[in-house]
Amino acid sequence: MVTGKKTAQSLSDSQWFGIERYYAVFKGLAHDTFTNSIESLVQEKYMNTSEDHVYILTEKGEQILMDESDRLSFFKHLNGLKYASIESLCWQAITLFVQALSNALYGHYNYSPVVRDFSVIHKVKSVFPKSEYERKVLAEKLNRELSSVLLDHDTQSADLFVKKLSGYNRIGSTFEQLSRIEAMSQEETVLRFRGVLHSLIHKVAEEKMDFPILYSLIGSFTEAPAITKSATLTYKMLANNKSVEEIMNLRKLKMSTLEDHLVEIAREVKDFPITPYISENEFIKVKDYYRETKETKLRPFKDAFPHLSYFQIRLVLAKEGGKHATGSRA
Repeated sequence: MVTGKKTAQSLSDSQWFGIERYYAVFKGLAHDTFTNSIESLVQEKYMNTSEDHVYILTEKGEQILMDESDRLSFFKHLNGLKYASIESLCWQAITLFVQALSNALYGHYNYSPVVRDFSVIHKVKSVFPKSEYERKVLAEKLNRELSSVLLDHDTQSADLFVKKLSGYNRIGSTFEQLSRIEAMSQEETVLRFRGVLHSLIHKVAEEKMDFPILYSLIGSFTEAPAITKSATLTYKMLANNKSVEEIMNLRKLKMSTLEDHLVEIAREVKDFPITPYISENEFIKVKDYYRETKETKLRPFKDAFPHLSYFQIRLVLAKEGGKHATGSRA
């Protein structure tokens, strides 16, 4: 979960347990490192072992979380499930654009770009202003847009984000450098930066009219659904008018796997129709039941609508944005 392995199970569990924000927060984390951290928390009496691989916070653990709640407020800005797959592209586009614009404003064109990804370079070139006047105007607008995002964050997190940016005669700091300068762990440094970046991506995606410059840079990245590669292929085949049966045969997949894909797609693609799999009348009934009861388990839905399959119920919850839309039958 925390390393961001994008499987139907990890996507499902992150929603099932309400920990979407923590998805992929520690990419590349070794299993031994994670295990050692857990053991350390147990030894320090912050957690107790309830059963195998199940831990419960102690009173001491709950107290320290309360004491540190203000300092750890940056966690609320994380949205790993939605943005982990595009955060790198978004950041590269922003930092390259800022570097190029900054150098151009000083008439300096002999510098080494901080990004080498061709797709990012192409994106930046496609929106880069041609005249000096346009660059000055755009720089002021970009400054306002970035400032608007940073004002939603604590000073320390905002400063970290700015220090990561490159510009004229300046290369952005590494996480290791920032960790040393700010006297905080590298893990916290990364999480603070990601919190700002995820917040920025969210604002640009949801309020594009208020962030035209940033949207021109990362808008196309934000439109990609946050689904597994396998589900993405299924989605493309459906878009090419392939039936579920054809996809199953061509890809040699089980029906249960295809159903998982369809639930993923329904959850992330707003205009994906689910009426081919459940009637409009039944969709409305299940939707109304969900809104009335706020039920979070599938069994009550099955009891209320025994004629419907778990797949059909999950589809409705996915389309409704229900937290447990991708859960199992438990």
